[in-house]
Amino acid sequence: TVVFRHEPSVDPMRMQFFRQHEHIRIGDPATVLEWRNTWFVRAQELLTSWQLPFLAEVASDPFFGRGGKIMAKSQVDQALKFEMNIPIMGEEHPTACVSLNLHHDHFAHTFGIESSDGELAHTSCIGFGLERLTLAMLRFHGLDVSKWPTEIRTELGL
Repeated sequence: TVVFRHEPSVDPMRMQFFRQHEHIRIGDPATVLEWRNTWFVRAQELLTSWQLPFLAEVASDPFFGRGGKIMAKSQVDQALKFEMNIPIMGEEHPTACVSLNLHHDHFAHTFGIESSDGELAHTSCIGFGLERLTLAMLRFHGLDVSKWPTEIRTELGL
């Protein structure tokens, strides 16, 4: 998926145009929640296997408009969004490299999505920021891929 956002920033990690590998799950509430929780663990295992330092944190989307702060607080309070943050540019401003979102039935209401039993479907997604993860690998393992740990090169097919 190619993503574009209009979010002015001087932070080089906050690219307005970037790619992410995204998985989406649609189904009944219990199945979707279980899927999100499974991917929460899988994403951490992946980053650990790549020997990348990260912190998994509850997060919120940068909503705009008058109700944005209320929406962001609600999103955090309900733990609807998690990010795996990696200190690419430094510990003070880690970069979100993986994002997991639980939407409940928001998109079902918006787009009329129903589950097989005719109920409003729930959705969740996980996105892996490709450029961000690449930069993290280069930052922590160096520019010479041949010197990266063998297990990482093997896992990535390098």
